[in-house]
Amino acid sequence: MKLMHRTTAVFIAGFVALSLPQEAFATSTTSAAPVPSTKENPGSLPILISLERVSKDLHLTSLQKSIVSGLRNDYRAAARRITQAGRNSSSALAQAQVNLDDLSVNYNNRALAVLNATQKGRLRQVERQLLGGTLLTSPSEQKYLGLTDQQKKKITQIAQDSHKAALAINLQADQGKLSYHQHVMALRKNRQQHAAMMMKVLTPAQFKTWNEAKGTKLFNQ
Repeated sequence: MKLMHRTTAVFIAGFVALSLPQEAFATSTTSAAPVPSTKENPGSLPILISLERVSKDLHLTSLQKSIVSGLRNDYRAAARRITQAGRNSSSALAQAQVNLDDLSVNYNNRALAVLNATQKGRLRQVERQLLGGTLLTSPSEQKYLGLTDQQKKKITQIAQDSHKAALAINLQADQGKLSYHQHVMALRKNRQQHAAMMMKVLTPAQFKTWNEAKGTKLFNQ
């Protein structure tokens, strides 16, 4: 049972890493590359909620599962089209990043609208567990923890560094230097490393508050 949970955890972590909009592009890491925007939910909620373990944890109804599944499929199809368009030139890349961010916000809001208040609260706990420090880029999370302007700046810089590293990883994958599995694991490792760096920005009191706000562990049930 522990092995199954550990395997599932690795799969979800990798899946979530690939669902982050700023990691969707494979291009050079020049100064022309777009920087990640600040959004309430760093990852794709339709993809996250559709994961079987998360869906079960949220106690989704059959109707909710059907709606979220449709949102996930539509989001992924639209994201693929935007990503392909962004590979034509530097200017197209910049516009594609804006379009992808807008798409992510749109579909995240639509996914949240499907959930009730209790499910939304639990989903934020699940996000804290699966995204870790990456969630500290969220404005509401920063407000919840009472981050100072200096802490926000540090987290923004770490997020930008993570973004650049993800672009380099994607470029290697596009050049055939990484298999799909290696690509997923490299993105996962990059996200985890920078997420850990973000967590170190917190004070002991802030970390305690955030850790307690994660709720029951997803894989303990």
